Amino acid sequence: MAPIDSSTDVVVGWSAIWMTGIVVGVQFVLCYAFFMIKRSNDERNKVFDLYETRQHSLGHRSPPPFQPHWYLKAYQMSDSETLRCVGLDSYMFLRLLRFGARLTALGTGLSIILIPIYSTGTARGNSTEGFNKLTLARVEHGDKRMAITVVAWYIFIGFILRELHNEWKSFALLRQQYLARGDEDVPKEFRYSILCEQVPEWLQSEKRLKKYFDRLFPEKVAQTTICMEMSCLDKLVEEREKVLNNLERADACAHHPKVSIGGRCSCCWGEKVDAIEHYRTELSRLNTSICHERELVPLAANHVRHLRKCDGNSNALDVISMSMSAISEGIQQLQTHDGQEFTHSMPLIECNESHFSFSDDDEEQDIGEHINQIDINESKISPSSTAFVTFTSLRAKQAAAQCALTPDRTSMRVFHAPDPRSVLWENINFPLSMQDTAKFGMKVVWIVGILFWAIPVSVVNSLANLNSIMQSLNIKTVDSSKPWYGFLSGLLPVIALALLLDALYALIVLTAKRVLKLKSLSDVDAYATYWYQLYQFANLWLIVIGGSIFNQFQSFLNDPQSIVTTIANAMIGSSVFFVNMTLTQSIGKCALDISQLQKFVIALLMRLWRSESTITQRQMDRAKIPETYQWGYEIPQILFILMIVVLYCPIVPIMEVFGLIYFAGRYITYKHQFLHVNAQTFEGGGNATWLSIFVFIISIIYMAEAVFIAYMGLKQSPASAAFAFVPLVVTFVFHLDLRYKTITYLQNLPLQRAAAIDVKEGECSDFNRLIYLQPSLNTCLDEQFHVVDSNTRGPDAVF
Repeated sequence: MAPIDSSTDVVVGWSAIWMTGIVVGVQFVLCYAFFMIKRSNDERNKVFDLYETRQHSLGHRSPPPFQPHWYLKAYQMSDSETLRCVGLDSYMFLRLLRFGARLTALGTGLSIILIPIYSTGTARGNSTEGFNKLTLARVEHGDKRMAITVVAWYIFIGFILRELHNEWKSFALLRQQYLARGDEDVPKEFRYSILCEQVPEWLQSEKRLKKYFDRLFPEKVAQTTICMEMSCLDKLVEEREKVLNNLERADACAHHPKVSIGGRCSCCWGEKVDAIEHYRTELSRLNTSICHERELVPLAANHVRHLRKCDGNSNALDVISMSMSAISEGIQQLQTHDGQEFTHSMPLIECNESHFSFSDDDEEQDIGEHINQIDINESKISPSSTAFVTFTSLRAKQAAAQCALTPDRTSMRVFHAPDPRSVLWENINFPLSMQDTAKFGMKVVWIVGILFWAIPVSVVNSLANLNSIMQSLNIKTVDSSKPWYGFLSGLLPVIALALLLDALYALIVLTAKRVLKLKSLSDVDAYATYWYQLYQFANLWLIVIGGSIFNQFQSFLNDPQSIVTTIANAMIGSSVFFVNMTLTQSIGKCALDISQLQKFVIALLMRLWRSESTITQRQMDRAKIPETYQWGYEIPQILFILMIVVLYCPIVPIMEVFGLIYFAGRYITYKHQFLHVNAQTFEGGGNATWLSIFVFIISIIYMAEAVFIAYMGLKQSPASAAFAFVPLVVTFVFHLDLRYKTITYLQNLPLQRAAAIDVKEGECSDFNRLIYLQPSLNTCLDEQFHVVDSNTRGPDAVF
């Protein structure tokens, strides 16, 4: 009698998969029908707000609107034109999806060979019936069929490494081009700027900081911008924004609205006055207060304590010259004593407050020093330890960003400046030292959270067995063979897990913005991607072992190797859950994305709730802004499916078919959306969508190889397990080679190339001086009162 496989002790049926497939299929048909009808209507009326949003602001980087056969047009667009239209971040995101589609296409081809081989296996038992007839569980222990599985695994891993090599070869070239040329819609000042953190007090002046960098990089500094602490001014600007919105809404009304003043609420109590006149008066008052606060900013910036002069009447800039001369002298002596034992103690000369004095700053400091002291203190205006420095050459900028300006980590630190469109100005003044402390504290919180993540995941897993829940509630159980039971047991866990993960992502982003106070959206994306991805990894393993890690914790401590064995033993039993998840996130998600049904319904409800005459011009303009994708949310979900298809390829090969549907559908859908509907607010040069996620991709390959080796051991095939170590070794060598020869050199632009660009194109001197100026100080951003033209109103004003 053939042995019974013990990977799972229940029969895994097809009913849950069929019901999920039918539901998402109906959803796709309905959403696609809505898309085609609404799109045709918008094309006739020349309305771009829903399906051609990019035409409003990015028409120069978008293909012609309402092209027929949209899926063919999206698929056939060349890589170079796609890159020009969407930018490097979105382009590499699409290549990640195409990478997944290619490897699942190969996996689908291998499944055509493996499924017949597995289905004719001789192992019997509950674990080999139903869906599991098509899995490796059907193959008897020690069967020679597993030699074919090993060969298929060799081909699969070899193809993945080859594709990764080609992707990195392409990305390296594009990344260097981006660092050298930037993106056409990104301000050029971004490429020439650095972010300075922990600027000492004696350098917290734009003139002092500029002279400091002028001595390090003579005649290469275009401007410096010290970020200011000005809570009162920020509150006034925020209040003015609210008043301006209220004024626009009041003016949009057909009748003359009233507003109550002097009471606790603006809609009741107090004296009733004309809303438009009241808001105009408030707007005028706030504009006057804002102008007064802005006048105090330069006085506060210069109102710093007198800097002591050193004994020799030499300032810090002279000291820097001395140290640079000493370094040059040391190098010359080293060259003179070539081949001989040479010891030379170079004097350590520090640059600090005691060496610094500027007469021109002292003169400015005397102006209004006592007269405006009270006003400055009440306004709470002071310079912060954060600054931006813009250079006139790429060579100087790259040298400043790549070298250590000071020997002490607690002193000034330099980073590449973020895209000015991604800066979170409300967090810009948060000290870096406090941010590092907060990061460490939250790291502890997230790690502890991963350990207890098994609790909510086990609750989600329990939804797959409704009869057990009904028994615990003393409710009569039902026949599990009924179609509706399979539908609920297959779809409820997927929906519950999706909602749980959405809540987790929102919490991570909130932590990044409010607790850590990260200073750019790119930093928030990177932080969210890292922790959200780790929780996605934890999800897979907890789902595989049924969320019972605490029940087996003691056995894992006694025998750490049993972790891999337990996971490999339980993988087949969890395969149906992952099939349902893949179907839901492929067909269902693609249908919702392409139809824009959620956006349409929200706009429709807003129009029903408020009359069209009350819609302001600002609200109409806001509806025309392209929506953005959050990389920290999208990428971990894609890598989760990638992890599933790589892990399950040799064990449950039919999983590759569902993976191909996911990646191919997502690739076409996202490419169309990037070209016609969505646009990213900032550009990171592929850092978020490729460079920073490689560690997760290579980890997926390592995990898959470890599980495959363990599964071959469970199948009592020592020869197959031994041969399975070969791809692991090859992957390790590939990883080291790629890391040290390619990845290390993609963070910065080489100085040699930066110098060549400066020589060829000349140094840049025409800069926008306001690019890194805080919005509260930027008078160009002062908004004027918007009056809605009645001719712009109509049934298609908002969708």
